[in-house]
Amino acid sequence: MGADRQERLRAGWASAAVGASVFAVKLAAWIVTGSTAVFADAMESVVNVVAAALLLVSLYVASRPADEGHPYGHGKIEYFSAGIEGALIAVAAVLIAVESVGALISGASPQRIGLGLGLVVAASVANALLGVYLLRTGRRTHSAALVADGKHVLADVWTSAGVIVGMAAVWATGWARLDPLVALVVAAHVLREGWLLAKDAAAGLMDAADTDLLERLATTLGEQRQEGWIDVHGLRAWRAGADVHADLHLVVPRYYDADQLHGIHDAVEHALRNDVRAGDVVVHFDPCRPPYCKGCAMEDCPVRSAVFKSRLPLDRSQAVREDSAVELQLE
Repeated sequence: MGADRQERLRAGWASAAVGASVFAVKLAAWIVTGSTAVFADAMESVVNVVAAALLLVSLYVASRPADEGHPYGHGKIEYFSAGIEGALIAVAAVLIAVESVGALISGASPQRIGLGLGLVVAASVANALLGVYLLRTGRRTHSAALVADGKHVLADVWTSAGVIVGMAAVWATGWARLDPLVALVVAAHVLREGWLLAKDAAAGLMDAADTDLLERLATTLGEQRQEGWIDVHGLRAWRAGADVHADLHLVVPRYYDADQLHGIHDAVEHALRNDVRAGDVVVHFDPCRPPYCKGCAMEDCPVRSAVFKSRLPLDRSQAVREDSAVELQLE
């Protein structure tokens, strides 16, 4: 198992352990105060615990190497985990809203607010440290599930901050109805966070284009471009958890033999390794044609039919062109 995978699993266990502890503290705060806002905060922490369990499962499955049944690996399960987490957050938001409306109707008043505030503040500090750790680890190891969990935990911190402000206001003013009103605001915030997580997960499952990733790949190809790399088009990339798979069409001199093409494939694969990591790079070779001559910098070319003018640029907009756009450009 690679170092990145071990780091992701450590982060997953940390999420589960800290999440369970934070939930226990918030549950205690709710029992002590009877506050609807604290109940809302505790409900989101329940989701954190369930999400941490799903995270661990997805990280273990994603760490399995590619096999005959899953030739591109098992990384897509991370998006599935993130999508379920988003749905659970939405359910928590509904439960919070129902409890808040009930408290508004009954006029329940929170008790022992000072002790409850202390417990929620302590839990929030622990959550903030965990969220930053998960987010940094997820981005460093390219884990969609860890990034989603980190965002959720940090959203929980902002939820707790709102609860703390609301409880402090109730404590200072004695206006008990402020407590369920704060909880309703929390419910709206939680619902939005769940929607964003589910949206990102759906984009990953559907292989939505990642413009930042494509920009990096195209820039790398441009920086390491060799003489025989005449033009690039049809660049595509998709994520499977931490790994990236990419394919592209590369126009090369039509007189190159198989050994030369194999060497170019290896060079492209090596150039993109930092972004692709353990994924695959597939290069489709297209033979050059006379219209490419004016943009081809090959010296001593035996088939040149036009004078070289300037090399075609290699940026994202050029690299992602479809065949039809290439034909129009060459006319």
